[in-house]
Amino acid sequence: MSDTIVNIREAVPEDVPAIEELFAEMLRGIYPDSEPEPYEDGYLGKFFRGRDKIYIAEINDYPAAYISVEVYDEYIYLDDFCVSAKYRGKGLGTALVRTAEKYAEDKNVPAAVLHVEKSNEGAYRLYKRLGYEVCTDEGSRLRMKKDLM
Repeated sequence: MSDTIVNIREAVPEDVPAIEELFAEMLRGIYPDSEPEPYEDGYLGKFFRGRDKIYIAEINDYPAAYISVEVYDEYIYLDDFCVSAKYRGKGLGTALVRTAEKYAEDKNVPAAVLHVEKSNEGAYRLYKRLGYEVCTDEGSRLRMKKDLM
């Protein structure tokens, strides 16, 4: 993998098709028995014109992963997060979460919050390894939190 170039960057509107493709892959992984519903028209626009952001991880200029970050006063919410199956295990997920956490720290936001499906054991292990703790059991999913400051 020495010839692989990894780049983490803020998404731009031209990334929407790749984000939508990754979103569908994420949903198929969580809900394999149903056809994924796409984002509502215009939903992603909020991430390109304010405090909310989407970060893209590229491998050799190919969008291989993304994370969406919603910013609130007391926490950032790590909403949609997908590393394409063929690129898992290469550190992209860790890099994206750390990029989101750095963004929160830059904005003086003291914590990060996310939800993980109980069936998504790989994601759960990643979040635990990165310091997230379960704060609420919500049935089929867990709410997790990490204090950043």
